[in-house]
Amino acid sequence: MILTEREIFLLVICAVIYITLFVVTIQYHRRKIQLLQSRLDNIHAMQKMAVIEKRENDMNTIFSSPVYLRMKQHLNEGQSMRNDDWHELAEVVNTVYNGFTDKLYSLYNMNDQDYYVSLLIKVRIAPKDIATLTAHSKESVASTRSRLYQKVFGKKGSTKDWDDFILSI
Repeated sequence: MILTEREIFLLVICAVIYITLFVVTIQYHRRKIQLLQSRLDNIHAMQKMAVIEKRENDMNTIFSSPVYLRMKQHLNEGQSMRNDDWHELAEVVNTVYNGFTDKLYSLYNMNDQDYYVSLLIKVRIAPKDIATLTAHSKESVASTRSRLYQKVFGKKGSTKDWDDFILSI
């Protein structure tokens, strides 16, 4: 079968149109994907900002609570916390961080010292101040933190690893 000049011309025109449409379609989909990726990036940025704002609000709630203010007073006076202070602090933390205590105890059956150290980490108290508030040495607090990480995760970890974990839940 021999094609005429006109048929060849039409085939070339069709091929050019087909290739052009193919390229346009690919470019359209690339732009659409880029737009969607841009939207996702914006959403992630918004979510991060919301998390940061929520954390700031959460910490403001804790920092302005009467028990936190008493805790600071105990620190200024070099005193440990009393039982009623621990209970009140636990209530504030569990209100702000829904079910914090239950989450902790579901991981490991903690004694009071373990729980108090974790509670104080959650409200961003420095380790030396945790020692004062719990009436233990700084070394004991450090040991508690690294031991808890090992008990919960089944591997050695630093005190910072435990702190980071507590702040994440």
